Amino acid sequence: MKISHIAAGLAVGLVLVCGSLARAETAEEAFAQGTALLGQGKFREAVQAYGEASQADRKNQEYMQRFLLVRRIITMRDKLDGEKNPARWNKMAQALHAFYSSEGLHDDAVGVAEKIHARLNTAFSASQLAETHLLRGDSAKAIEVLSALPPKETTPAAQALLGIALAREGRTDEALQVSRVVADAKSNDPGTLYGLARMHAAVGNPDEALRLLTRTFESVPPSRLDTLKSHAKTSPEFRDLASSDKFASVLRTKSKVAESKCSGGSSCAGCPMRGKCPKSGGA
Repeated sequence: MKISHIAAGLAVGLVLVCGSLARAETAEEAFAQGTALLGQGKFREAVQAYGEASQADRKNQEYMQRFLLVRRIITMRDKLDGEKNPARWNKMAQALHAFYSSEGLHDDAVGVAEKIHARLNTAFSASQLAETHLLRGDSAKAIEVLSALPPKETTPAAQALLGIALAREGRTDEALQVSRVVADAKSNDPGTLYGLARMHAAVGNPDEALRLLTRTFESVPPSRLDTLKSHAKTSPEFRDLASSDKFASVLRTKSKVAESKCSGGSSCAGCPMRGKCPKSGGA
């Protein structure tokens, strides 16, 4: 369904949603107000502002999409704790975690990551929680979570994060010991490779860090490569390498992963390749 059709169907609802909000002078101001409110964790106020922006400028698809997204997030927030189906619960929890992390709402992201780890209690959920603590700036908590993993259940990705967290806490000798333990880890997974690259940079092994970072970029689909490179540019672990010619050279690495012409959107409905790729099923 086209955004314009959705907008028409929601017109009455938007009027009701926005009625209690003081009208901003322009759609742009209302949208900016929504973004500011969301950054403060005021979800319901934010969706009202986004609704006002969408109502004021119905041709702007970004405004409508943002309104619908945040409204959906509010619905998931309300339903999460009462969801009984484990698969649906995990899907909602992961969606919420991804949204919170992308918006810089680290307290909310930690909260849902803790719930995920309490349910799953795996190396992956521990790594997810630890990474979220790192994003929040709490490396001590990350160490606590990862150190609780039984040795037989840990993974190279989890160990890499532990090394990063230890290095951030100034516990360099312990971080170096962890790096030696996973030095021979064999993996083609981009996430694991990226974690190992960050770890080696953190403990002062720049050549190994750049080698692994090159492999990471080669292993990532082209559609995700620029996002990962942007992350690497701002990662604390690569701060000392970021201005070097070697790092600049690594950033020019191209993906070796074959990728279809799929646009990578959330659905096939508006894709220019609709009906012409396997993902669409010929629809």
